[in-house]
Amino acid sequence: MHQRHDENTADLKDLMTTAPLSAKAHAAYLREKVDTRRLMEDAREEARQRSEETL
Repeated sequence: MHQRHDENTADLKDLMTTAPLSAKAHAAYLREKVDTRRLMEDAREEARQRSEETL
């Protein structure tokens, strides 16, 4: 079974000593994440519509 925590390769010390993101950087990260998700959803919807048109 695949475990998400198996993917993390960062050491705990590195995680605890790294400065947190600024509010501006965090907002930019979230915007990029939302934009990427919307692009994926749009592509998935277009593919679904194309497959329905061919049937």
